[in-house]
Amino acid sequence: MTNVFTADEVVNLAKHQTAGQFHPFTCANRGDGNHRVAFGDLGALVPTVRGWICPFCACTQNWAHSSMREGATADQERR
Repeated sequence: MTNVFTADEVVNLAKHQTAGQFHPFTCANRGDGNHRVAFGDLGALVPTVRGWICPFCACTQNWAHSSMREGATADQERR
């Protein structure tokens, strides 16, 4: 399997997922009663180099907005 995200992108995506500024990426199946609140929301997806994964089912996703992948610049993080 090929990598979808780089290690740096995974770190940036994880920061975005848990920052609380935007609704996190979530599993399409999160309303099935088998998902729990983790990583900030019900059925929140977890970024990995192989793409987003749901910790509660087999759901995956392989895209993210480029601004999320790139992360904040050092100047933006100081603010």
